[in-house]
Amino acid sequence: MITRIEIDGFKSFLGFELDVQPCTILVGGNGAGKSNLLGALDLVRQTVATGFPVTPGADTPLAPRHLFHRADGRTAAVMSIKVGMIVPSADGPLPMVVWLEVERAEAPRSPGAAPLLRGSVWVSSMERTGWMRRLGLPTELRAALAEARESFVRRTGTDWVPLDGAHAPSAGHGPVVNGQGDGELLELLHRECETWQPVTLDPAAMRRASGGSEMAPLLADGSNLAAVLHRLCTEGQEGLEQNLAALVPESSGIRPLFDDRRGEYDFDVRVRHLGWTSPPMLAGGTLRVLALLAAWRDDARAGLLAVEELENGLHPTTLAELVRLLRHGVDDYADIPGRAAHVRGFRQLLATTHSPALLSALRHEMSGNLVFLEQAALADPGRPAGPTVTRAHPLRERRPGEDPGETVSTEQVRLLLEQMGQTVV
Repeated sequence: MITRIEIDGFKSFLGFELDVQPCTILVGGNGAGKSNLLGALDLVRQTVATGFPVTPGADTPLAPRHLFHRADGRTAAVMSIKVGMIVPSADGPLPMVVWLEVERAEAPRSPGAAPLLRGSVWVSSMERTGWMRRLGLPTELRAALAEARESFVRRTGTDWVPLDGAHAPSAGHGPVVNGQGDGELLELLHRECETWQPVTLDPAAMRRASGGSEMAPLLADGSNLAAVLHRLCTEGQEGLEQNLAALVPESSGIRPLFDDRRGEYDFDVRVRHLGWTSPPMLAGGTLRVLALLAAWRDDARAGLLAVEELENGLHPTTLAELVRLLRHGVDDYADIPGRAAHVRGFRQLLATTHSPALLSALRHEMSGNLVFLEQAALADPGRPAGPTVTRAHPLRERRPGEDPGETVSTEQVRLLLEQMGQTVV
């Protein structure tokens, strides 16, 4: 479970900080930085899994010159991403931090030259407790975190492992480790980061039969939805049908199918007035809802569910109900100590949206679950017009000592909705 994200020098971020709740909805217009934030997490995921994913000279979204913050014709020389998290382990809920720093190659004739990567993962020393206070972690969880840290370090003799040099993963291979403790810490990091890839569902891909393994979790585009549903339904996931019916009232059942001759998985959904209906005949919104429910209920994919543009293809009413259902399934802080030894990951929702309907439905949530992202000018004495960067403003009560612009109030949300033409009741 991600607890904090700090980004500097990456795309639209300079000095960016965000405390992340078990359920966090990022709201903002186009260009506010929502996709960039999920992209930063995915960059960490890919680096942990297979090494820094940059091909020298390639003009791709992951080419060095596209990653660094640019403003007024100048490009940042260094970018860094640091993510704090709570990870389930044999010792209990373990507080961990992963940090990546990438230095841009200064080669005028080689804009695509491979950058210098530095990075590490460590067990948090627990010396800085501000994030626990801001997130409202209960005393029992704080004690469990400290206990797990002490137990892990005592048992393994490891509290820090570099992600560069000898320990760095390379394409297609995992990291090289020197000792059992190093390997265990890296394995915990790898398992946690596996689910950080944003889910960007493709209805066309979900309409096709799946020939992959039914044991695999849902892929980012949902192309193996049929295989995942086959496994979930044969395991007795009646709740999946009930959830789907609650969000898509026309549906009343899911039927998994398997073609022995072709070795492919498929499925039907029973729809009112139509009967059993194959995926090519289902609405894109129905497929998206079904895929998100499957990913959320799948223990093989337990961890973060990161969804970009949650509202795509969904009716506003369905969207609000879907978020309420997903939010109900996140792991509460109070439950984490007891679940740490029994789960692969703590369930967490991180989604982006620019839907006025969802904003209206969540406008009274004052816990910091709703975070507004915007592009704002960064004050820079050296430049009359400072660079434009992404800033986060959570919807919650202002804390003592905070500037008024650090947070958003319900009244500000109401005025914003009225400006957008949204009826506020």
